Amino acid sequence: MAISGIDTDGKYAFLNKGTKEKEEKKDPGSLAMEDFMSLMTSQLKNQDPLKPMESGEFLGQIAAFGTVSGIGDLQKSFDGFSTTMQSNQALQGSSLVGRSVLVPSSIGNMTAEEGMKGQINVADDVTDLKVGIYNDKGVQVRTIEIGKASGYTDFTWDGKDDDAEALTPGVYQFKASGTIDGENTQFATGTVAKVESVLVGGSKGLIMNLGGIGSVPFSKAVEIT
Repeated sequence: MAISGIDTDGKYAFLNKGTKEKEEKKDPGSLAMEDFMSLMTSQLKNQDPLKPMESGEFLGQIAAFGTVSGIGDLQKSFDGFSTTMQSNQALQGSSLVGRSVLVPSSIGNMTAEEGMKGQINVADDVTDLKVGIYNDKGVQVRTIEIGKASGYTDFTWDGKDDDAEALTPGVYQFKASGTIDGENTQFATGTVAKVESVLVGGSKGLIMNLGGIGSVPFSKAVEIT
């Protein structure tokens, strides 16, 4: 029986294994500075007297070890930086959910409450700018006459066709065009979509899941409202 009163030899000794202090174990694959210096000391003691180690070689080994050790420290710093970045992305992403963003696209999600909103980049001044709205079968259901426009031009579609009949909410395509120097020209478009969810921590950074459009990198967002 142990003096401490704890049975360490009997058949119930396993119950008391948790009472022993655990020694901190060092990773057998790691090489600390004291290990390196011990090896260097042994190397110096056992070197060939006829071919002693040159000081340059000795210093080179120390420099090599310092480089490896520095790389390890640098890696730890990068790991910490990565964790911080992911935390910042999570906070940024949570603030985006439920908000609307403007992204380059020629499709949009029309809702009964808000219709569909978009933007047209009119490269040159036009007097007959118009937006054609198309359903999922490629049939044009509405033409919005904007007229004179220049630069970034916003538009809103109320969700009705050319006969003023309300259409089914969902995804629609739109194309903007106008006449420049006698030729019909199409312009780049963007759509306003609501952020339904976000994905953080991926290799592509923060990803937004937009209603009716799908996954879009946050870097594509032109405006947040």
